[in-house]
Amino acid sequence: MERYSKESVVACYEADANSLLRPTAMLDMMQEAANVDATRLGFGFDNMIATNTAWVLSRLHMKVNSFPKWRDAVKLYTWHKGAFKLFFLRDFSLKDTEGNSLINATTSWLIIDLNTRRLSRNSELADENTCIKEDAIAEPADKIAPPKDVEFLYAGTHKVVWSDIDTNNHVNNVKYVVWAFDIVDYDDSSNKPLKELFVNFDNEVLAGEEVELYKIRQTTDEEIVYYIQGKVAGKQSFIIKLIF
Repeated sequence: MERYSKESVVACYEADANSLLRPTAMLDMMQEAANVDATRLGFGFDNMIATNTAWVLSRLHMKVNSFPKWRDAVKLYTWHKGAFKLFFLRDFSLKDTEGNSLINATTSWLIIDLNTRRLSRNSELADENTCIKEDAIAEPADKIAPPKDVEFLYAGTHKVVWSDIDTNNHVNNVKYVVWAFDIVDYDDSSNKPLKELFVNFDNEVLAGEEVELYKIRQTTDEEIVYYIQGKVAGKQSFIIKLIF
């Protein structure tokens, strides 16, 4: 089984003010590549809908060596790694035209029943014929543990609107990261490149709901770390860790 790959060129709408690929644009690329590869392997969107199930992203860890620039040619690879505990793992690697590794990521996915919104299970997806036992990042994405001695500060409320909702009729996973970057201090996000991104998706968020956003900012001589938390009706929906 070969890894799925797709060549592309960084578009102007995927670049930030420094003409570098936005982290959220990378996540969009990953999402589409995962959809295409899952379809190729026989468990894509249409296959899942036929059994009234759907993939949902639960955890993500991304490491950045360097961001490609606007107009740079890149190649994104992705592959399904099989089951791990309750999750199914999928890795990604973005490379330049010379094969240098730019960005690596590992993701953990769950299957939900679309009627009950509860977990479903399909052991066939751990089939050795569809799995590739290679690691972009060796350890599966872990649970984020914010510092216990620092309080989250309220950073605003976002009401979920049309542009947030995806084909599963809930907030698309990339939107949570967009919200997180929108409340990071602009001087930090524009002057220091992202080094690592961690995301835990805990509860789905639906159209019309209001998400209260909170943040912690910590600094050292070498890096800036943010924890971004989103709550609906007092219950955590997601938590994100950004390292600049």
